Amino acid sequence: MLTNVSGKTKLVPMLAFPVDHVIAPSAYNPAFALRGLDWFMVPMGVDPADLASTLRQLAGVTNLQGVNLTIPHKAQAFTLCQWVTAEARVTRMVNTLRLEEGGVWSGTNTDGIGFTNALRTHEMLDVSCSVFIAGAGGAGTAIAFALAKAGVTTIDVVDVDNQRSTGLLNSLQIHFPDIALGNRPQALANAGLAVNATPMGLHKGDPSPFDAATLREDAVFFDIIAARDTELMSAARERNLRVLGGRAMMDHQLAYQIDFWRGDHISLERQD
Repeated sequence: MLTNVSGKTKLVPMLAFPVDHVIAPSAYNPAFALRGLDWFMVPMGVDPADLASTLRQLAGVTNLQGVNLTIPHKAQAFTLCQWVTAEARVTRMVNTLRLEEGGVWSGTNTDGIGFTNALRTHEMLDVSCSVFIAGAGGAGTAIAFALAKAGVTTIDVVDVDNQRSTGLLNSLQIHFPDIALGNRPQALANAGLAVNATPMGLHKGDPSPFDAATLREDAVFFDIIAARDTELMSAARERNLRVLGGRAMMDHQLAYQIDFWRGDHISLERQD
């Protein structure tokens, strides 16, 4: 694939910190080629302190198609956008950027879209069940909002930073006042859908956010880690649970992101 890259190729940087876990190009570049797009994704390690200056520099790259972002840039990137989609506005997170006229950025958040579409495709989305989410960061926030929008009525979110999980739950309650919300670790045992939305599992030997033995026998477990099958996924499969990994979520985000980067009509709202 590298031999096909030329001066006509449109670049899609993938910004992360650290960057060694990023595998997105292995999915995105073949997808670009399949659609006949002369685009190429390349991972770039960018310290959070340098994100704003990096985006200013990227705005001057004449063959830039768009930007993808992952941990830990999603919240900061939201503040750097002049235009955002509804998904980005409610979550205050973006993972996909497009350069607009005048050198300003527009942004959207595709984590929730990718997550719920992956569940639907695998016939694992049951809005009547209770949900337990470990992690209230960028992905966990988007997933919680997407599940609430899909019709889930009971969600517990637990994070090592209790203030962060409380903030997410308060925001969810404002937008979905009829949902039953909590941050109870014990809710895992009764959850029909359990989600690892933390970075735990990116590297072999990482601790797990919870014990797979606690999950219900009929539970669905979704681990958003895309770089590898985690030990928690293996433990859940050993119990014959239904398991999805982050690669499924990534695949379902891709089509929406391509539309956004191409400039297809996706409604944007101006930031105040």
